[in-house]
Amino acid sequence: MSNAGEYEALVDPRDLLLQTDWNAVEHCCPDVAPATPVILLELLDEDPVIQGRAFRDLVEAHTRQQVFYTATAPAARFVAAVLGDPRTLARVTDRCAQEEDGLGPQTPFPLRAGLLGWLGDSVVEAMAQRERPYGDEEDLEAFLDLAPEFHAAAWPFLDTGCPEVRAAALGVLLAVLRLPALAERIPEHRERVLAAALGEGPYRLRAVDTLSCWGEEVPISSLL
Repeated sequence: MSNAGEYEALVDPRDLLLQTDWNAVEHCCPDVAPATPVILLELLDEDPVIQGRAFRDLVEAHTRQQVFYTATAPAARFVAAVLGDPRTLARVTDRCAQEEDGLGPQTPFPLRAGLLGWLGDSVVEAMAQRERPYGDEEDLEAFLDLAPEFHAAAWPFLDTGCPEVRAAALGVLLAVLRLPALAERIPEHRERVLAAALGEGPYRLRAVDTLSCWGEEVPISSLL
């Protein structure tokens, strides 16, 4: 497998944007946050400061307070499609000035890891919300319908790239493998999921929960 840092974008991002009628969908706070196409293109800006701000806008405008909007699914599809773009290797921060004043400087992180983390966390939240949706259920399901694309997007980074990206890719995998649409992929990933559940990584508990969704258990003694 080629190193993820060597990947080139397979599709022009502007072509990807043309696949959606952005006038027909909306995100949170349209009077405050930039339009979705602006946010998505700024994720691939040459300036890491702009990229970090765009990442913050993406999260705030499309999954704010765990609510899914009509623009969330198409925005997530764009993110999944451009993860291999070398510009997502930029190290960014996403704290606003007020947060920097209160919390101190933020350690920069790879934008690619941040985007993968957003996808994985959002899948977990969307599945949890099926019992108590905060927003429109159709918007939530439209996002979850993209699980196979999220799986394909995370796959190249499971064993390559920096540790932060590998961990975030695993987080996506653990999330989508709970969905029926990915049931046929479980056998090829079982050993990886079990290893994550027995390990010390940041997604250990997510791995345990994924095994539980499959009807499997991790020995309690291994979790102590």
